[in-house]
Amino acid sequence: MRRNRRSPRSRRSPRSRLRIRIRKETRMLGAIQIMTGLILHWLGMIWTYLLVTQLLVFGKSYLPLSALTGYPFWSSFSFILTGVFTVVFEKRRSRLLIHYTIIVNIISACIAVVGLFLLLLEFSLFQLSSTVSIWPHRSGLILSQYLFLFILVELFVACTVIHWVYKAKYRR
Repeated sequence: MRRNRRSPRSRRSPRSRLRIRIRKETRMLGAIQIMTGLILHWLGMIWTYLLVTQLLVFGKSYLPLSALTGYPFWSSFSFILTGVFTVVFEKRRSRLLIHYTIIVNIISACIAVVGLFLLLLEFSLFQLSSTVSIWPHRSGLILSQYLFLFILVELFVACTVIHWVYKAKYRR
């Protein structure tokens, strides 16, 4: 008596197989999220170095909120983690990873919005309090503007990934 030995995979009906279609570009967006996180971390390091070496110059005339709150450091961790989840989801598609990817990207988008508001507050405080702009103030403002641009990129990428993954999750 011979038994038909089929793999557990072939015993499943076609309806029970996991079919998640996601764009191939999702992996690239995850890589962009990882790179954005790394760039934000290094911009934060440069900002911290500038703040520590020029502490007397900054005084009370320019309040670098992004550097004082440590935003580039904790946000970069979040953006790198989000990118890793996005890349892993594109490689190994599962229902559990789809939920984690959506949740982590939503958290990342919220952190990006907080950073944008923080930097907008910093820019407005700089415009209101600054009378004479000296080079440490200008270089700090340029670093903050770079932070703003990369955070805007992260927000755009996170929203795009959320849209694509949500669409893949509920595609009929």
